[in-house]
Amino acid sequence: MELLEQIINELINTNDYSLNSALLKTKVLATRIQNKELLDWVNSELTGYDDVDTMPEYRKGIVNGLQGNYMNGRMMYKNHEIPTMGLNKDLEHFLRYMDFPNSVTELENLCSTNGSTLSSPIRPEHVAIIEANWVNMGNPYLSIQGVNRILSKNFIEGILSNVRNKLLDFMLKVDEEFGNITEIKELRNKQNEISKIVNNTIINNNGDGNVLNTGNSNSIENKPKIQKNSIENFEKQLREIKVPEQDISEIIQLVQEEQPDYNENKFGNRVNGWIAKMVTKTAEGGWDVAIGAAGSLLATAIQSYYGM
Repeated sequence: MELLEQIINELINTNDYSLNSALLKTKVLATRIQNKELLDWVNSELTGYDDVDTMPEYRKGIVNGLQGNYMNGRMMYKNHEIPTMGLNKDLEHFLRYMDFPNSVTELENLCSTNGSTLSSPIRPEHVAIIEANWVNMGNPYLSIQGVNRILSKNFIEGILSNVRNKLLDFMLKVDEEFGNITEIKELRNKQNEISKIVNNTIINNNGDGNVLNTGNSNSIENKPKIQKNSIENFEKQLREIKVPEQDISEIIQLVQEEQPDYNENKFGNRVNGWIAKMVTKTAEGGWDVAIGAAGSLLATAIQSYYGM
């Protein structure tokens, strides 16, 4: 079918076609074959998600760093990491994680901006809470001027890649099963089969799009062999991937103080926050490793230490 071939061609030619273009053609296909599941998903990706409950997992819980400007006594610090230890857990989660209900076009536009990171200011009332918490930790002369969420564009590109891969999986499966069908009417008669393919490739195949979610479907090759709870081996692995010494010291303290959720296969907030900081540092040139590999390398080493 010509429309299927056009969509597949656009999905694999990432330099020539936007993802939004392939989604618009998919909307035409979904409307013509009268498949509600496919049409609902495509419309949500095109216009954005209105309800967090219907938003897929690959758009939720993206970890961000926190950086800000502050005075401590007479010293001014700019673009420094801002600690959240000691804050209410719900607030800390809100500050450290972001959901992205935005339309695909909005996400593509974010990725097209200059620089390798994105920043978003924290509201003044939250800055005041962060400052009060930090002062209570033993910094009586501290004053925060502003705090920004810092996010590597790599995570936004990951969301778009997830959408593209799901749509391509669906199209390839439909082409495999019904490639000999040339008329829309014939394909419309295959509603049950099409709905099953939608559910298998798009709706129920959310995967672990966020490398900081350590679910079982997050496949990472060449997993380092680190004996569970062995600080020596863990430290050695971090040095092998060139993690700076001060960051090694920080994560060693964190993994000893904070346990993961073994039932959900997820790290704690502080460990996730450290990984987000390291990904941001990579994007800014502070850690000599490929941006796309940073999160996976760290998550894999930490998983091995915890025995996950």
